[in-house]
Amino acid sequence: TDDILYNSKHPYTYGLINAVVTPEPEVRKRGLISIPGEPPNLLKPPSGCRFHPRCPYAMDICRREEPPLIEVKEGWTVACHLVASGRR
Repeated sequence: TDDILYNSKHPYTYGLINAVVTPEPEVRKRGLISIPGEPPNLLKPPSGCRFHPRCPYAMDICRREEPPLIEVKEGWTVACHLVASGRR
């Protein structure tokens, strides 16, 4: 869990972690970071990566292709084009 909390790979996970209220004064000064937009319609999901309409790092490939599932380390996988490209 430390890897996920302190070294998250997927932008959605990063957004969730940063939306958590914390007692740490320095983090509280920064304020909560929200994930913009609305969750996708599960009956008609967007093409490509399901998170791309809300992702601040979305690239063209995210809109076109579903990301591959990549094993970051044993027991930890992520589906993200940023990770696949080595940019995150």
